[in-house]
Amino acid sequence: MKKAILGLSILGTFLLFSCENKELNPEYPFTIVVKTHDDSTRVQNVFVEVAAPISGNAVFIEGYSNTEGEVDFEYDKAATLSVRASRGTRPEYTWIGCTEIRLLPNERVIKTVYIEPYDTLLIGCSFDR
Repeated sequence: MKKAILGLSILGTFLLFSCENKELNPEYPFTIVVKTHDDSTRVQNVFVEVAAPISGNAVFIEGYSNTEGEVDFEYDKAATLSVRASRGTRPEYTWIGCTEIRLLPNERVIKTVYIEPYDTLLIGCSFDR
């Protein structure tokens, strides 16, 4: 009887400490959907940059939208990030759009950024690298 109780307590302790708690290590997945401003058509092969909106930030994530006009990212901390989607090379953009996204723990956040033809008289997103 004592061996069974000892065995169950050891097994219980092992199981308790071997499980990962989602609250201690949350994930922050998010999806950026790129659409045109005029007709909300999803756009593929758009360069998407994500950065923290503070000077000297270390956060910089980039990728291209897929055939559905989406790009998936994941970050490891709670944050509010700036998003820029663009076509063309810097500073010769042909299309550009900006937005911000607030990440939530263990929940995929989906945010749409609308791009429009680049106007040289307007200031674009302000986190150039």
